[in-house]
Amino acid sequence: MHRLFASIIFALTALAQCRLPDVSPDALSRLTPEQLVDGGHFLRAEKALAPIVRDQPDDAPAAWLLSRAKAALGEVDDAMKLAETALAADPSNAAYHVQVAAVAGRVAEKSSLLKQLTFARRARQELDAAAALDAANTEAQWGLMMYFYVAPPLIGGDRNKAIQIGEQMASLSPAPGRYYQGRLAIQMKDPDKAEAFFRQSEIENPLSFDTAAALANLYMEQKPDQARAEKWACQALHADSVRGDAWALLAKVYAMCGCWTEAIAIAQQADAIAPENRAAWYAIASVAVARGEQLDMAVDSLRKYLAQPAEGDQPAEALAHAQLGMALSKQGKPAEAIAELKTAVAQDGSLDNAKAEIKRLNAEMRH
Repeated sequence: MHRLFASIIFALTALAQCRLPDVSPDALSRLTPEQLVDGGHFLRAEKALAPIVRDQPDDAPAAWLLSRAKAALGEVDDAMKLAETALAADPSNAAYHVQVAAVAGRVAEKSSLLKQLTFARRARQELDAAAALDAANTEAQWGLMMYFYVAPPLIGGDRNKAIQIGEQMASLSPAPGRYYQGRLAIQMKDPDKAEAFFRQSEIENPLSFDTAAALANLYMEQKPDQARAEKWACQALHADSVRGDAWALLAKVYAMCGCWTEAIAIAQQADAIAPENRAAWYAIASVAVARGEQLDMAVDSLRKYLAQPAEGDQPAEALAHAQLGMALSKQGKPAEAIAELKTAVAQDGSLDNAKAEIKRLNAEMRH
């Protein structure tokens, strides 16, 4: 009864808060390739940029942008070739050094230990070069912050140095500096400090999508607060109303308060505005599966998500198959669940929860 009452209160609060922005149906088509990449529309950016790079292979800006899109889409080999092409054409461009470092970091994440060290050193080399060319480049400074935070001392890791870089960045560029300090605080599992940094960043730049989205996620995950999560998800949506991530944030907020009708309506609107990005459907389904509620809707939502290629930097297909397997398991459909879970594990062998569920379901079916 208490949970039902809380859900009703949350629903009333949610419905009273966010005024949805008016978005022109052709808004996305008017964006430049750089705006597409900056806004997370990587599939569309890839289609726009690939012919340019094919016809003009020495176009460094196009190669750099396409590298960013390819990296987000998980095509790291192509992303590295394109990043190095851009850098070779203009070694004085700090952003090109940062992109080589970013791709090297992505490659390192999925490599053996020896290759991890090689790519980590390459990332550090390029980040140092970028910072030397442009000390105010916040992406380079953020990269160095994360390098010093995650790298072992053997190759120069130093968490105090990471904190120091954040303080220096914030003194020079308060809005992005505080935002990146907040992200570092999240890594350090200090949500109170992260909240303070993000709020300071928002004061400096109230129009930042990244900061508003970070606050929305903070209040959904680290410091649960329905009203605040909705406030910041709404602000993120108004900061970039054609961004699929923004609609996904608001859909997840509504799902978390049990406002399923409203969450689905948000996902449908996201489909109309940014059809390549179906993150809103995944967000809704992940909440439903975690709660064991609205499982039919969760299955339909996940199948919608899997019906087309995943947008860059969104949940991988393996995760969607795993969620679908969990939903089917909770529906009492073990054979279908095992099939989806096996697909997930085949695509990503690190999904231990999926492996455990397969084992549990097989044991259950034997009895």
